Amino acid sequence: MITVVTGLVTVVAWMSLIRPHHSHFSQLEVDNKQTTQRIAELQRKVLQVLPSELHVRPSNLRAFSVAEFVGESRGELLKWQPENKEGVLEILLPWEELPGLFTRLAEYRVVSGHSFTITAQGDLLKLIMKMEFSDES
Repeated sequence: MITVVTGLVTVVAWMSLIRPHHSHFSQLEVDNKQTTQRIAELQRKVLQVLPSELHVRPSNLRAFSVAEFVGESRGELLKWQPENKEGVLEILLPWEELPGLFTRLAEYRVVSGHSFTITAQGDLLKLIMKMEFSDES
């Protein structure tokens, strides 16, 4: 009788306690494997980027020019408010110019940081960008 009860308790314990955790660990292993594969895929993509695309040579960097920056972005200047080592820029620009805008921003030697807000304005984007400038040397 005690053997039967012990067997029943063992089966119940297995069904209610151990088996669900085992199943959960199996799912975690699958998730971990998928995540590892995704990371490896992303690492391969990063390694395919040409070194020239990763870094802008400091010798090629230009001083920041609002007129040049807005013009190259095919934008319309709404507001430029420079103050000490900061500035607020508001422009309207075509949607397709947005990705290249940040590449162009990286080409200026004195822009050290920025934050931005983008809103739709009909067929255009309104970009409000707060920029920080480093000392020009």
